[in-house]
Amino acid sequence: MSWIFPGQSRPAVRDLDITVEPGERVLITGPSGSGKSTLAAVLAGVLRDPDDGTMTGRLETSGLTTTGFVLQQPDDQTVMARLHDDVAFGLENTGVEQPAMRPAIERALSDVGLTLPAGHPTRALSGGQRQRLALAGALAMEPGLLILDEPTSALDPRGVDAVVGSVERLVSSRTLTLIVIDHRPERWWGIVDRVITLEQGVCMEDRVVSGKPPRLSVRATKPASEAGEVIARADSLVISRDGATAVGHPVSFEVRSGEIVALRGPNGAGKTTLAMTIAGLLPALSGTLTVAGIDPSTLSSKELVDLIGVVPQNPAHSFVHSTVRAELGKDRARERAAQWGLEDFLDSHPLSLSGGAQRRLALAVATSGTQRLLVLDEPSQSLDAAGVTELVNQLRIAQDRGVAVVMATHDEHLVQAIGATEIELFATDSRPPLEPEHSGPLSAANPLALVAAALMPALALLSTIDIVSASTALILMACVFPLIGRRIDRLGARMLPVGLAAVFSAITIALYGQSSGVAYLEWGLITVSEGSLALALATALRILAIGGPAVILFAQIDPTRFADSLTQQARLPDNFVMGGLAGLRLLEVVAGDREIRGWMMRARGMGDRGGLRRAFSTAVTIFILAIRRSHTLAMAMEARAFGVNRTRSHFRTSLFRGRDGLWIVGGALIGGLALTASLMTGSFNAIVG
Repeated sequence: MSWIFPGQSRPAVRDLDITVEPGERVLITGPSGSGKSTLAAVLAGVLRDPDDGTMTGRLETSGLTTTGFVLQQPDDQTVMARLHDDVAFGLENTGVEQPAMRPAIERALSDVGLTLPAGHPTRALSGGQRQRLALAGALAMEPGLLILDEPTSALDPRGVDAVVGSVERLVSSRTLTLIVIDHRPERWWGIVDRVITLEQGVCMEDRVVSGKPPRLSVRATKPASEAGEVIARADSLVISRDGATAVGHPVSFEVRSGEIVALRGPNGAGKTTLAMTIAGLLPALSGTLTVAGIDPSTLSSKELVDLIGVVPQNPAHSFVHSTVRAELGKDRARERAAQWGLEDFLDSHPLSLSGGAQRRLALAVATSGTQRLLVLDEPSQSLDAAGVTELVNQLRIAQDRGVAVVMATHDEHLVQAIGATEIELFATDSRPPLEPEHSGPLSAANPLALVAAALMPALALLSTIDIVSASTALILMACVFPLIGRRIDRLGARMLPVGLAAVFSAITIALYGQSSGVAYLEWGLITVSEGSLALALATALRILAIGGPAVILFAQIDPTRFADSLTQQARLPDNFVMGGLAGLRLLEVVAGDREIRGWMMRARGMGDRGGLRRAFSTAVTIFILAIRRSHTLAMAMEARAFGVNRTRSHFRTSLFRGRDGLWIVGGALIGGLALTASLMTGSFNAIVG
């Protein structure tokens, strides 16, 4: 069997002859870019359409009811907003009856050690927890074949032990076939029966597991240099991701030239936040931090890039050029590419590379500069043994030049190989408190009823433009406001766009609207008159009366419940609605991409550019990343049988009760009273006719 992607001249996997018997446990390993993830996706059945690529040869499966597939990226495979809903997603797609869902969900979550409340928001999970959630979602479907692609790449040592232990318990207690991909075979020794090694898409070895597990051996060709003058110093430093909430405890440390410091600690301990603060991309919340005697957060982007080199956790955020050659610098591009195994990709777009190749490129760019400090976030993630060895050698070369290095990492092999000084961070519950669940009558109402209730006064106000109808609607809505059970200050930010639209529309109409009555100001094309001011006020009130309720309602409506009501009451196609809901959740991830991309524009010396140029560059990169994330999310959803069946079962039942109809009646009443007041006062001003 061979697989070639569209537009590629070389197959990703070539002439594979592999047989996996039921119940076997197989480890697939090999260098980055050897075709491991492609093989996993083909076996899982998520690469099968002509648009995905072309397969030659044969792929046969037999005796499998379901295949479970867990991808590398935990962020991109979380589908639903709540914990139990996400695990239930695959069960709904396969038509499992509702009474059988909850026991299956609880059993799967217990198997992976993720014991959180059913409604816990998935956006509040750490990367390690998301990885376990993805595994639980696959296990709940009781697959005959379970495929895990780098399931421990984003985890700290405790998380690795937990996931590996979970898989070990599962394969010993359930009848399933296991295929796992990992650069670290020793983690799976004792669990797997066979090891298949790929290289450049070809099977180089297929052997039965025996003997002691192989160990990652990293050798540096240069000895460590002696540390020199202080480059970075922190004193009672308190860090923050959002500029308001402290992450972890105050830290104090020094980093000297030629010294490598490893920031260690569990997922969620603040390693990335501290690294980005040291890099000058986040301001300190309190305490002091200096690099070369200067607070790095106060430097311009150009000054910062001359002092500090940065590699973020997701290297895709750091690229600013359209080819690998341009990223490496045209003068020494081929030499640097050869060092990092990138010589075949010089004319490729950086974002088209595999995850491991992107990591190598970002490291090649960062280690080739003349900065005095390097800040690396998980520099060995997704790297094979050769990549880690080259990383160690390049860090030794940087040490010889007197460069200080700070790296956030959970890779014990790397820390030991490089002999890094360790700074241990401890996990604390330092995240901002989650917004409480909505309460009050609106939260219990059927979302479709609320949408219909908001449409009723809007339809009435769209028939006229006058002050009386809009004012009446606003007064009546204000009387109903206490029923929503939500503080006004929490709605202020959401109402801001509507308020601005009302103000700017009113100003425009006041200055350029049709003139009538007394003229108060005349200047060129501008005429402010009695009539234009009345029309401006009516327009502003109308925008507030129509937009305000919509903002308030959508602040209250839970997207998942809304999706349930659209499929169960409105009878919209399940797959269409659930696809939209998954895309809405992905927007949270893309928003995070935008923030980190802003950091890296500053780190690459482009933060001082004009706002329009910087915004365009960021928008293009985020657009490409969003497409890639969407593709991965689609694969993750398809791996859980999304779109296989025309109809789905539902984890939760959406009900439309008699009291829900009262909201629609109330909305119609507000619209009717507003129109009546307008007609009775003679202010009705029909928009049409």
